[in-house]
Amino acid sequence: MMVHPTRRASRLALAVTLGSLLVAGLALLAAGCSESIGAPGIGSAAQTTDALAILPGDADVYGMTNLAAARESQALEAALGDSGLGMVTGRGSADFDEFVRLTGFDPAQDLDRVYVAGREGSDGGAFVAYGRFDRARIEQFIADQEEVDFEVTDVDGLPVYLATDDDGTRGGFALINNEMVIAGDEATLRQMLTRVGSTTFAPDAELQALFDRVAYPDGAWFVARGFGDSMDIPADAPPSAMAARAADGFVLSMAFEQGGIPVRAFLATKPEASTDDVADVVRGGISAARIGLKDQPEALDVLDDVDVRAEPEGVAIAGFLTPDFLAVTKR
Repeated sequence: MMVHPTRRASRLALAVTLGSLLVAGLALLAAGCSESIGAPGIGSAAQTTDALAILPGDADVYGMTNLAAARESQALEAALGDSGLGMVTGRGSADFDEFVRLTGFDPAQDLDRVYVAGREGSDGGAFVAYGRFDRARIEQFIADQEEVDFEVTDVDGLPVYLATDDDGTRGGFALINNEMVIAGDEATLRQMLTRVGSTTFAPDAELQALFDRVAYPDGAWFVARGFGDSMDIPADAPPSAMAARAADGFVLSMAFEQGGIPVRAFLATKPEASTDDVADVVRGGISAARIGLKDQPEALDVLDDVDVRAEPEGVAIAGFLTPDFLAVTKR
């Protein structure tokens, strides 16, 4: 059936609602997959286990953002101030305030974790978000929209909301319960719905090796595989392009601590690449950054403490983002 709303609300309200609800973690891509609940890298949190089982298993990029932990970080709070996590751009507007009043849901406070998976060459992604949702009130809010029509279909007893973009792409979301929402293009969303309740996912050896490199499974993490193959790097590119040309995968993770944000990264290299040479390129990039930031002592302190090490399978990078550095980057 089609929803034909009766209450007038602007398109901005809907964009803020769904954008905040479903895509809050895009700045730090999130989600992941693991066959083992106790996988070494991505941890054993129940939400992680459930989300990774639901998300597509053939994605090239996975990530997770623990928004609840980020909100509790004094370092982030001091650095970001009233801007929060930057995921709710309509905050304070009449439309946004009306949405919060009608649904009881404030994305800046009520979203706890967002998991994301994406495929190379695709503009969209698959999302699993956890938080506190009043499903009945949110569904009523959507039904009351005048400017956007949602097609509502039933899949295994769950209402699924679908809409068509101007380019003909169909996508939507489903509120599984008062704690979980999933979203994606129509085909992906329907596949995800068949896996709700499952706790099993079997990544291949390549993907599992990257997951094992996640140092902070309960902060924020990002895993990408095979991205070096998709980059168009000319043969005569400068030496700084070597790291990208040699890359076979990338892992980034961070923790939201009270005194700052420790960051760990790993650049997995192709078998024919020299990890020592790639590590030298990374160090050279840090040195170049120091020159460009010579007038910002907060940034220099962070760059001076970055540790770059060549390992048999790639290059490991470790650093620590101080509150002073975070405050500078916000300006």
